[in-house]
Amino acid sequence: MVLKINLLGLSNAGKTTLIRHVLEGKEFPELENLPPTEGVRTDEYRYRRLIEISIFDCGGQKQFLEEYFSETMERTIFSNVRILFWVVDVSDKERLDESRYWFLKTYNSLKKFSPDAKLYVLAHKYDKKEKILKNELKAFFTEQGPLPGVSLFTTSVKSKTARSVICKILNNLIEKTETLRMKNLQKIMDGLTARLNAKLTMLINKEDGLEIASSIAPEIEAKLIDKEASEFLQYLSIKTLIYPINVAKDLIKQFQEKGFLNSKNISSAILKLDEEYILLKDIHQYISLFIATPLIPLSIDKFEQEVAKITPKLLEILKIS
Repeated sequence: MVLKINLLGLSNAGKTTLIRHVLEGKEFPELENLPPTEGVRTDEYRYRRLIEISIFDCGGQKQFLEEYFSETMERTIFSNVRILFWVVDVSDKERLDESRYWFLKTYNSLKKFSPDAKLYVLAHKYDKKEKILKNELKAFFTEQGPLPGVSLFTTSVKSKTARSVICKILNNLIEKTETLRMKNLQKIMDGLTARLNAKLTMLINKEDGLEIASSIAPEIEAKLIDKEASEFLQYLSIKTLIYPINVAKDLIKQFQEKGFLNSKNISSAILKLDEEYILLKDIHQYISLFIATPLIPLSIDKFEQEVAKITPKLLEILKIS
């Protein structure tokens, strides 16, 4: 089942930036100066390789907004929606009334065609110094008029709060629909952590760098002092860490072609820190393992053997062939 998620808001609100940050693992410097979206752009994602998402990224220029509520497009845009995000640029005070106007139209159309959909207002670019405060926005978007079921969150790509907010919302869907798969993945990861005497093991979706499942050694978990620390792994993208393996593959191939190496490919990398090793292992074109172990004599053969044992089951659970 593919979940339809809509993003609407005025132009320059940051809708496309949000999606590429959360679902493609891109960071703020990569996302500056994106061109405006014209009309509706649809993209398919497999969030954490557990749920399929169809994103309707709706351009916010006035001519496009008017089209969305026309007889020919309204049903297409607002039917079968699971989640709708209305994105507001909190630094654009002059357009707040305009945003409120289109938001109300969006609210009414969503209730008409997808009455069970969740509706969230994202007060975006909240890192800006000059901004509309959250309480002002909450009153303006959720408390003026009968708008039950609307939730408001502050977000920022620059400060990375956008990823945690949207991931929490999507993770709630996973917890409701993918309980058994998550339980089976957790059991496998806990076993791997124990057998490798690891501090931490993480199964990573390479497309966005987000955790699919993870296991923390009991002695490390006991030291986590607050909820924020325990939730850290869920909202962290390590795409920038696993991406160099893909770059290295091209370099290794060049060495092999010139006769310096016999190997054509690379599937593992080891980083030695002051007190730990970090092991990175590609087990599929979409999936990587991240493993942190103490700085003790390390058996690469054992590491490879243990990963090889669990890989078929992991891919089976994730429905990857």
